[in-house]
Amino acid sequence: MKVKPKNAKTAILLVVIIVGAILAMRYFNIGAPRSALRVGYVGNEGWSSWTGKYTTLDGNMQRTLHPKDDVLHIEVETEKGSLSIEIKDSNGAVIFDEDNIGTQSFDIEVSGKVIIRIDADNHKGSFSFTAS
Repeated sequence: MKVKPKNAKTAILLVVIIVGAILAMRYFNIGAPRSALRVGYVGNEGWSSWTGKYTTLDGNMQRTLHPKDDVLHIEVETEKGSLSIEIKDSNGAVIFDEDNIGTQSFDIEVSGKVIIRIDADNHKGSFSFTAS
């Protein structure tokens, strides 16, 4: 069977697009693991920050951040429910783990990229992770 040049170019272009999309998803953390019910959720996800405000968050979400500095500033507002945060370094070691966080703000020292996982149980409020 002979392949026409136009079909070969189309096939190559399709493969390049698919590979590019997969690499972009991995590099920019698009499609990060999420298994959460989000009601009234308004969020902002950047290279070195992640924020969310919502009426109800139930389940878990995960995001990789690349802080510019060695300090990650965390703010949590809790009106009801509970929110837990686990942060791992690039080697997978847990550097922060706290359950049922109330309204508070604090800083933690980090080095390089970090993987943040939040677990919410009917949480109403907000969270913010920013490099300071």
